[in-house]
Amino acid sequence: MRWIIPVCLILLTVLKAEADMPAVKLTPQAGRISPMLFGGFIELLDDLVPGMWAEMLNDRSFEGVTRPSSWCYYDGAPNFCDREWIGADYDTGNPFNGSRSAKLTGSLTQSGLAVRKGMAYRFSGYLRGDTQAEVILKALLPDGKWMELASAKLPKATGQWKKYSAKLTSTGASDRAVFEIRATGNLWADKLSLMPSDNVDGWREDVVQAIKDAHPAIIRWGGSVCDPGGYRWKNGIGDRDRRVPFPNKVWKRIDSNDVGIDEFCRFCELVGAEPLICISFSDGPQSSADLVQYCNAGADNEWGAKRAANGHPKPYNVRYWQLGNELGNADYVNALPGFCKAMKQADPKAVLMASFPSQEMIDKAGKDLDYICPHHYTPDFGACEADFEKLTGMLKGTHIKIAVTEWNSTAGDWGLGRGKLMTLGGALLNAHYLNLLMRHSDMVDIACRSNMTNSLCSGMIATNAAGLLKRPSYYVMKLYADHAKPVPVTVENAPEGVDVFASKSEDGKSVCIFAVNMNTKPVELGLGDLHAIGGERVCDTLDQRQADVMNHWDAPDRVKTVEFKATGSTATLPALCISAIECGE
Repeated sequence: MRWIIPVCLILLTVLKAEADMPAVKLTPQAGRISPMLFGGFIELLDDLVPGMWAEMLNDRSFEGVTRPSSWCYYDGAPNFCDREWIGADYDTGNPFNGSRSAKLTGSLTQSGLAVRKGMAYRFSGYLRGDTQAEVILKALLPDGKWMELASAKLPKATGQWKKYSAKLTSTGASDRAVFEIRATGNLWADKLSLMPSDNVDGWREDVVQAIKDAHPAIIRWGGSVCDPGGYRWKNGIGDRDRRVPFPNKVWKRIDSNDVGIDEFCRFCELVGAEPLICISFSDGPQSSADLVQYCNAGADNEWGAKRAANGHPKPYNVRYWQLGNELGNADYVNALPGFCKAMKQADPKAVLMASFPSQEMIDKAGKDLDYICPHHYTPDFGACEADFEKLTGMLKGTHIKIAVTEWNSTAGDWGLGRGKLMTLGGALLNAHYLNLLMRHSDMVDIACRSNMTNSLCSGMIATNAAGLLKRPSYYVMKLYADHAKPVPVTVENAPEGVDVFASKSEDGKSVCIFAVNMNTKPVELGLGDLHAIGGERVCDTLDQRQADVMNHWDAPDRVKTVEFKATGSTATLPALCISAIECGE
């Protein structure tokens, strides 16, 4: 019987620890948590869109590959936008599209592709000349030899540009595949394309599924390419083979112009998200009104008819429109009323969102605006809190609310600072900011995390030719979108080093506590009258308690979401972990 006393002492110790543990205090607050707080952002930034789009060939219009000198890669590895044609003899005389085409001198190749066994790939391209061409998919074997995976002979070209196509079904799988077009006579090529047959209206199937699973309620399109990047939406509609590539003034790449308004709106339809379109302020109010009509007018309207002719008879019904990107000077403020008037005439239901806010902006154009839109790129959450409080004060007595149309823990860091966006530590900072957004959900309705894909480490997913990788931040965004409920709840008595916020259902019967444990050791959270019934958490599955761990191609699931079950009035928060604790009263 000697063992009874020690066991009793242990039980008494545990009970005393739970009794001494301060329980969180929950107080419902004003406002409603909108699902659009967990939105995403797509812009024409380097390999962001090419990493989502199913096109396998870079520089398909032979305008050349530029490598920016004003910024650097985190790890020095080339990405999709760095792929070049080998064997191209560029010719500026009589191109099909853009400023030049490629004259073949035997063969033309592009490496860096990946193919799957049994998958059909659709080739198309414009050719002219006096010979027959052959298109080939081949792979470099470990022994240095080449293996042909698929090939097709095209009809003989003529002296006029003509589109040719072929289906190439790969007999093997390789992540070291090469595309080749070969001819023995005179042949010019332009606008070459290679697409996998499982693409979803031009988008990569794996990307569509991953983003759909993350449930972003709203996705923003635009960004720096609009202002001051020189993007013009009218050049990016219609047959993509006839769209002319353009230089992106900000990111110093030549953009293929394959993805424009139609493709973006279709992507939003595929993943179930509201589109938010940032218009180019430098393109003028009439162009903005035309864009609203292109997206929302019926086919009896001039621009609605053009949309229908481009393959989408039904209006896209885009509600949210941001007027310019990161602008706020006097010229912008003075021109805002004209933009608002033109866009409201085009669609009276349009929800208009300004760029960088100021009191002068609110005074001059506030009656026409629905949102002001700060951008937050900092881990200084005190500064973000102060900004929200300042903006809330500016908006007092108005109908205007706040939309953070770009945010992350950094925008300008490079090197290791940039690389930290890919880590568990970066995900913890993202979760901390999401809690901050919910605290201010009485004024903040919309937020778009920057960025969605690749983007020099900031993407919540990464892609390469062979597959898709979910970053720790992906799991955080999905966790909040899956578990957030509409009623915001302030949480007091959180343990040191733990950021806690909660949300509950309208009837109050279901509560979710979001707890971000920044400590390198587990922490116990007292729930008071609540009883944990389980939930999900984003954590290092190896529990090494290092903020710099990340997912990579050889260990894609190192950091991920795991389910847990819980009972009682306490919850254990693992080290460096983001938890969504589902509770009942």
